[in-house]
Amino acid sequence: MSVTLETKLVRNSDILYAPVGAEEAVMMSIEAGRYYGLNAVGARIWELLETPQTIAELCEKIAEEFETDAESCGPDVVKFTDSLIDNGIVTPA
Repeated sequence: MSVTLETKLVRNSDILYAPVGAEEAVMMSIEAGRYYGLNAVGARIWELLETPQTIAELCEKIAEEFETDAESCGPDVVKFTDSLIDNGIVTPA
């Protein structure tokens, strides 16, 4: 599936999540038997997805919190969220 900035995402409720220190987090999919490591930005995206949001909304919030602009972070957030979808961690709403 191809995602755009207007794609709204929702978490897979079966994913286990735990912060590891202030800058990292881990997630585990029991269904897939896989775990994933996240940096600070990836962890924050997961936290923001506590409520369904579009990728554009995520970019705006990430830009505010990590001192970048929404346009610059857009391609990176699209790529990251596309991999989350491919791994069943989030789904389009």
